[in-house]
Amino acid sequence: MLVGMSRAIILAVVIVVVLTVYATVDCAMTDGRRAKVLQKPAWLVVILLLPVVGPLLWIFIGKMSRKQFEAPAAPMPDEDPAYLEQLRADREHDARIRALEEEMRKLDEEIEQARQETMRNHPSNHTGANPVIEADDADDDDGDADERNGADRDDDARSS
Repeated sequence: MLVGMSRAIILAVVIVVVLTVYATVDCAMTDGRRAKVLQKPAWLVVILLLPVVGPLLWIFIGKMSRKQFEAPAAPMPDEDPAYLEQLRADREHDARIRALEEEMRKLDEEIEQARQETMRNHPSNHTGANPVIEADDADDDDGDADERNGADRDDDARSS
């Protein structure tokens, strides 16, 4: 009888150790957001200090099931009305930007054409006057010499 009793005690100790190790590893590996009632570190202390009760409490009330924890799947983007509305608004915005860019390009072309026309018709581009060359200045190649000669003549006329 003593042999049978010792086997039962050894079996009970092995079961308690296995249960405690399982609960400790499970608690350590479980996402902290799944822990109910207590936080994970507190659950680890309970599991280790209460040999049979601690692991059983963790297994049955310590954590949420996966179904409770996992949020319902979000709808796919192509099924989400807000996403589809945002796509439509983005397409409209892009089309409006393209139209404005085209309008600006046309206005720039009109402005450039008007500027070129103004430059062609500007009075400084065609005076209509023919240059007059005096006979005694025909030998001078330098236009500055003409001005100096005229200035020298004026100085001569004033000194006399």
